[in-house]
Amino acid sequence: HLAQMEFEVAEDDELRRDLAMAIESLPESYREVVVLRDLEGLTIGEVARRLDTTRAAVKGRLHRARELTREYLIAN
Repeated sequence: HLAQMEFEVAEDDELRRDLAMAIESLPESYREVVVLRDLEGLTIGEVARRLDTTRAAVKGRLHRARELTREYLIAN
């Protein structure tokens, strides 16, 4: 069981590193919505207010940012 737990921890660490690199690779406008929404847990409305933009713009950027993140992870 200990070996299995160590393997899972190693996989989690690798996933965290891969995600961090994927997020870092995003253009700033996409990176900021991902960080605010997915890492800091702000709502779409809160992100829109913080960035002084519309909810629709946040949703669009977030969707594209997640697509780019997926593409990065698949490619690497």
